[in-house]
Amino acid sequence: MKIYYVTDIDAFDEEFIEKCESFFPKWRSDKMLRYKHLKGRVQNGLAYLLLIHALRDEGIFKEMPEFLYNEHGKPFLKNYPAWYFNISHCKSAVCCVLSNKDVGVDIEEIAAYKESLANYICNEKELEDLHNSENKAEDFYKLWTVKESVFKMLGTGITKEIKNILNTPYINIETYRVGNCFISISYF
Repeated sequence: MKIYYVTDIDAFDEEFIEKCESFFPKWRSDKMLRYKHLKGRVQNGLAYLLLIHALRDEGIFKEMPEFLYNEHGKPFLKNYPAWYFNISHCKSAVCCVLSNKDVGVDIEEIAAYKESLANYICNEKELEDLHNSENKAEDFYKLWTVKESVFKMLGTGITKEIKNILNTPYINIETYRVGNCFISISYF
Protein backbone atom coordinates (compact mmCIF):
# COMPACT_ATOMS: atom_id res chain seq x y z
CA MET A 1 0.00 0.00 0.00
CA LYS A 2 1.40 3.37 -1.03
CA ILE A 3 0.43 6.97 -0.45
CA TYR A 4 0.37 9.18 -3.51
CA TYR A 5 0.29 12.90 -2.90
CA VAL A 6 0.83 16.30 -4.47
CA THR A 7 1.76 19.37 -2.45
CA ASP A 8 1.79 23.03 -3.47
CA ILE A 9 -1.48 22.74 -5.34
CA ASP A 10 -1.52 26.52 -5.83
CA ALA A 11 0.95 25.92 -8.67
CA PHE A 12 -1.88 24.47 -10.81
CA ASP A 13 -3.99 26.77 -12.97
CA GLU A 14 -6.90 26.79 -15.45
CA GLU A 15 -4.66 25.22 -18.10
CA PHE A 16 -4.35 22.17 -15.84
CA ILE A 17 -8.15 21.99 -15.57
CA GLU A 18 -8.50 22.21 -19.36
CA LYS A 19 -6.02 19.35 -19.82
CA CYS A 20 -7.88 17.21 -17.30
CA GLU A 21 -11.17 18.00 -18.99
CA SER A 22 -9.77 16.85 -22.33
CA PHE A 23 -9.22 13.24 -21.24
CA PHE A 24 -11.30 12.66 -18.09
CA PRO A 25 -14.54 10.74 -18.56
CA LYS A 26 -17.51 13.12 -18.84
CA TRP A 27 -18.86 12.22 -15.40
CA ARG A 28 -15.53 13.13 -13.77
CA SER A 29 -15.07 16.33 -15.78
CA ASP A 30 -18.60 17.39 -14.84
CA LYS A 31 -17.88 16.72 -11.16
CA MET A 32 -14.60 18.66 -11.34
CA LEU A 33 -16.24 21.63 -13.07
CA ARG A 34 -19.05 21.84 -10.49
CA TYR A 35 -16.60 23.39 -8.07
CA LYS A 36 -17.02 27.16 -8.06
CA HIS A 37 -13.39 27.99 -7.29
CA LEU A 38 -10.23 26.95 -9.09
CA LYS A 39 -8.75 25.36 -5.96
CA GLY A 40 -11.68 22.93 -5.65
CA ARG A 41 -11.39 21.98 -9.32
CA VAL A 42 -7.65 21.45 -8.94
CA GLN A 43 -8.11 19.28 -5.84
CA ASN A 44 -10.74 17.19 -7.61
CA GLY A 45 -8.65 16.81 -10.77
CA LEU A 46 -5.49 15.92 -8.87
CA ALA A 47 -7.31 13.32 -6.75
CA TYR A 48 -8.51 11.49 -9.87
CA LEU A 49 -5.07 11.72 -11.50
CA LEU A 50 -3.44 10.29 -8.37
CA LEU A 51 -5.88 7.37 -8.47
CA ILE A 52 -5.02 6.71 -12.13
CA HIS A 53 -1.32 6.92 -11.28
CA ALA A 54 -1.78 4.47 -8.39
CA LEU A 55 -3.60 1.98 -10.64
CA ARG A 56 -0.78 2.25 -13.20
CA ASP A 57 1.88 1.95 -10.51
CA GLU A 58 0.25 -1.29 -9.32
CA GLY A 59 0.28 -2.55 -12.92
CA ILE A 60 -3.50 -3.03 -13.03
CA PHE A 61 -4.70 -0.02 -15.04
CA LYS A 62 -6.93 -1.13 -17.89
CA GLU A 63 -9.46 1.69 -18.15
CA MET A 64 -10.42 4.95 -16.49
CA PRO A 65 -11.78 4.24 -13.00
CA GLU A 66 -15.52 4.53 -12.40
CA PHE A 67 -17.08 5.00 -8.97
CA LEU A 68 -19.98 3.55 -7.05
CA TYR A 69 -20.94 4.94 -3.64
CA ASN A 70 -22.19 3.43 -0.40
CA GLU A 71 -25.18 4.88 1.47
CA HIS A 72 -22.91 7.40 3.24
CA GLY A 73 -21.16 8.53 0.05
CA LYS A 74 -17.94 6.51 0.31
CA PRO A 75 -16.68 5.81 -3.22
CA PHE A 76 -15.76 2.34 -4.50
CA LEU A 77 -14.16 1.32 -7.77
CA LYS A 78 -16.85 -0.11 -10.04
CA ASN A 79 -14.43 -1.50 -12.61
CA TYR A 80 -11.66 -2.61 -10.21
CA PRO A 81 -13.73 -4.60 -7.66
CA ALA A 82 -10.74 -6.22 -5.92
CA TRP A 83 -9.21 -2.82 -5.11
CA TYR A 84 -10.04 -0.11 -2.59
CA PHE A 85 -9.04 3.52 -2.58
CA ASN A 86 -9.54 6.67 -0.61
CA ILE A 87 -8.67 10.29 -1.31
CA SER A 88 -8.32 13.40 0.81
CA HIS A 89 -7.28 17.00 0.40
CA CYS A 90 -6.48 20.06 2.45
CA LYS A 91 -5.58 23.65 1.53
CA SER A 92 -2.16 22.82 0.11
CA ALA A 93 -2.16 19.12 -0.77
CA VAL A 94 -4.10 16.16 -2.18
CA CYS A 95 -3.47 12.49 -1.42
CA CYS A 96 -4.70 9.09 -2.54
CA VAL A 97 -4.15 5.56 -1.28
CA LEU A 98 -4.88 2.33 -3.16
CA SER A 99 -5.02 -1.07 -1.49
CA ASN A 100 -6.33 -4.60 -1.84
CA LYS A 101 -7.96 -4.04 1.61
CA ASP A 102 -10.53 -1.49 2.65
CA VAL A 103 -8.66 1.70 3.47
CA GLY A 104 -9.15 5.26 4.67
CA VAL A 105 -6.87 8.27 4.34
CA ASP A 106 -6.91 11.82 5.63
CA ILE A 107 -4.56 14.75 5.16
CA GLU A 108 -4.65 17.93 7.19
CA GLU A 109 -2.48 21.00 7.26
CA ILE A 110 -1.27 21.92 10.73
CA ALA A 111 -3.07 25.08 11.80
CA ALA A 112 -3.81 26.85 15.06
CA TYR A 113 -4.97 24.66 17.93
CA LYS A 114 -8.65 25.13 18.72
CA GLU A 115 -9.74 24.01 22.16
CA SER A 116 -13.42 23.89 21.11
CA LEU A 117 -12.68 21.46 18.27
CA ALA A 118 -10.51 19.33 20.55
CA ASN A 119 -13.37 19.17 23.07
CA TYR A 120 -15.68 17.99 20.27
CA ILE A 121 -13.50 15.14 18.95
CA CYS A 122 -11.39 14.02 21.92
CA ASN A 123 -12.13 11.76 24.83
CA GLU A 124 -10.86 12.62 28.32
CA LYS A 125 -7.53 10.81 27.92
CA GLU A 126 -6.83 12.49 24.56
CA LEU A 127 -7.72 15.91 26.02
CA GLU A 128 -5.36 15.27 28.91
CA ASP A 129 -2.58 14.31 26.49
CA LEU A 130 -3.19 17.47 24.47
CA HIS A 131 -3.24 19.59 27.61
CA ASN A 132 0.20 18.21 28.53
CA SER A 133 1.58 18.49 24.99
CA GLU A 134 4.44 20.80 24.11
CA ASN A 135 2.96 21.21 20.64
CA LYS A 136 -0.82 21.08 20.89
CA ALA A 137 -1.45 22.03 17.25
CA GLU A 138 0.74 19.27 15.81
CA ASP A 139 -0.56 16.63 18.20
CA PHE A 140 -4.16 17.66 17.59
CA TYR A 141 -3.93 17.56 13.78
CA LYS A 142 -2.13 14.25 13.89
CA LEU A 143 -4.93 12.85 16.05
CA TRP A 144 -7.56 14.41 13.78
CA THR A 145 -6.13 12.69 10.69
CA VAL A 146 -6.05 9.37 12.49
CA LYS A 147 -9.71 9.62 13.52
CA GLU A 148 -10.86 10.90 10.14
CA SER A 149 -9.00 8.12 8.30
CA VAL A 150 -10.75 5.51 10.46
CA PHE A 151 -14.18 6.96 9.68
CA LYS A 152 -13.30 7.08 5.99
CA MET A 153 -12.15 3.45 6.07
CA LEU A 154 -15.37 2.38 7.80
CA GLY A 155 -17.38 4.40 5.27
CA THR A 156 -19.81 5.73 7.85
CA GLY A 157 -19.00 9.40 7.79
CA ILE A 158 -18.20 11.12 11.08
CA THR A 159 -20.58 9.92 13.77
CA LYS A 160 -21.17 10.62 17.44
CA GLU A 161 -18.56 7.92 18.14
CA ILE A 162 -15.76 10.34 17.22
CA LYS A 163 -14.45 10.56 20.78
CA ASN A 164 -13.94 6.80 21.06
CA ILE A 165 -13.47 5.67 17.44
CA LEU A 166 -9.89 4.65 18.12
CA ASN A 167 -11.16 1.93 20.46
CA THR A 168 -12.36 -0.01 17.39
CA PRO A 169 -10.44 -3.32 17.42
CA TYR A 170 -8.10 -4.61 14.71
CA ILE A 171 -7.44 -1.28 13.01
CA ASN A 172 -3.96 -0.58 11.69
CA ILE A 173 -2.95 3.07 11.49
CA GLU A 174 0.07 4.69 9.88
CA THR A 175 0.78 8.41 10.14
CA TYR A 176 3.33 10.45 8.20
CA ARG A 177 4.35 14.06 8.20
CA VAL A 178 4.74 15.69 4.80
CA GLY A 179 5.83 19.32 5.03
CA ASN A 180 3.25 21.11 7.16
CA CYS A 181 0.71 18.27 6.85
CA PHE A 182 -0.09 14.98 8.51
CA ILE A 183 -1.36 12.04 6.47
CA SER A 184 -2.93 9.06 8.24
CA ILE A 185 -3.96 5.76 6.69
CA SER A 186 -6.26 3.24 8.37
CA TYR A 187 -6.90 -0.35 7.34
CA PHE A 188 -7.86 -3.69 8.85
